[in-house]
Amino acid sequence: MRRNERGIALLLCIMALMVLTGIAIGLMYMTDSETLVNANYRTSQQAYFAALAGLQNVRQRMTPGLSAAQGLLAGPTVLPGTANSFVYVVNPYDSNDTVKLAQIQNSANQYYDGELKAELTAQGISTWPQSSGNYVGGNNLTAEFPASNSSLSGTGPYMGPLRYKWVRVNWKTNAATAPYCTNGDCSSSKTSPICWDGSREQVAASTTSCLPPAGGTPLPGLTPVYQLTSLAVTSSLATRMLQMEVAQDPPITTPGAVDSQDHVNLQGNLDVNAYDYCSCSCTTSKGLTTCVSRSGKTCDASKYSLYAHGTVDPPNGSETFESGQSPAIAQNQPWPYDLTNLVNRFSQNAVNVTKSPYNWTCTPQSTGDPLNCGNQAAAGTGTMGTVPASAPLSQVQSSDTGYQVTYVPGDVRLTGGWSGFGVLVVNGNLDIHGGFNFDGLIIVSGVISFTGGGSDKVNVNGAIIAGQQSVVDNTLGGSANIQYNACALPGPNTAQPPRSLAVRELNF
Repeated sequence: MRRNERGIALLLCIMALMVLTGIAIGLMYMTDSETLVNANYRTSQQAYFAALAGLQNVRQRMTPGLSAAQGLLAGPTVLPGTANSFVYVVNPYDSNDTVKLAQIQNSANQYYDGELKAELTAQGISTWPQSSGNYVGGNNLTAEFPASNSSLSGTGPYMGPLRYKWVRVNWKTNAATAPYCTNGDCSSSKTSPICWDGSREQVAASTTSCLPPAGGTPLPGLTPVYQLTSLAVTSSLATRMLQMEVAQDPPITTPGAVDSQDHVNLQGNLDVNAYDYCSCSCTTSKGLTTCVSRSGKTCDASKYSLYAHGTVDPPNGSETFESGQSPAIAQNQPWPYDLTNLVNRFSQNAVNVTKSPYNWTCTPQSTGDPLNCGNQAAAGTGTMGTVPASAPLSQVQSSDTGYQVTYVPGDVRLTGGWSGFGVLVVNGNLDIHGGFNFDGLIIVSGVISFTGGGSDKVNVNGAIIAGQQSVVDNTLGGSANIQYNACALPGPNTAQPPRSLAVRELNF
């Protein structure tokens, strides 16, 4: 080796070592970055699911049938911007953590409810209502959430060390989700209350439109939509905020004793009385019916005997329609129902006739046809729930003796004296041939026909909703007696939490 080349190997080794060191440092940096990214993602997900757990916990606590000892939480009955319009359920992580209303209202605090500020601004409310919040205090070791669920004595279930800090409950208003308005209705006041009709959210004229009277039962038709907003902050300060809209399904109400989406054929001996049996006491003398209010109630004479989106045959001498409305039959009316929604709502927890104890066979007659459950003869003993000894004079509940929700997944013909109590859902056409006695609500997605029966009486005490537009018209006939009864219609299910209508994550 030449003298001037001495040390070149050392230099090359040093350069190679530097390159390898750089690669090693780069790999370590990439590994650390991946670890940090994964850690950030993990804590972010922890915050997300903690916030979701807070929403679900509060939603469960809003179940009407709970007692105070079980953690019942009632939603506000006034709109944002007025006193007592918010409820904050706080959940400090442990005894060293503090979550107070002053922190929630402090924009410099990590627990600040900036979303509420944005919502109030969208509604034209310029100042934070300092005295308007109900504060449900405590933490998961002492008060709000007891240390163990074996000796539940506080006002809420034990949730464990979840990192959500608070959940706010308030009544939703029209501009609460600005820049959007409910159902695109931006013409209504920004502070108009939003209510749920069982199918969609609606802008209500006033709070009394969907709140029960003091000490009374829920009004049929509408219930308040509540916004639940949840903030979660992990130990590494990962923060997520979620919002859920919830509402209790309202009691069912109908504009008529029989509601038809199609044309109605009238035939045979038919008597339809739209005076609400639950609130009205009626007597008939010499062909004249007189109705008065039952004790403690106001007689509801607002229903039609027949309410039709289509037309109705002119009545003949053997058909009697009694109603507080004149005329008793309303034709060419707007159709207020989403039948698919109604069928889905009641079929979820229903007794399906294809299973025990009925075990019906429902098959399509040919490929592509809807299901057909054929002719089902009761032989005088078929029941779909047990008819009460007398027609209901107070709101029926799903827990009442003999109450049953029955689901028929296709067309069916009922013969031979069926009876029932509760809700009968037919996802197809229903033909009642012969005697039939039912207290409650009948929902038919197709068309309903009362045909034949001779001296076998058809008695329906409640209401009927029937009929997609079809080449076959709804037919009322045979020997049918239909009496509207609001008490026999499904009331709110107090054993179930409010329905979750929407869930979204919020940027804050």
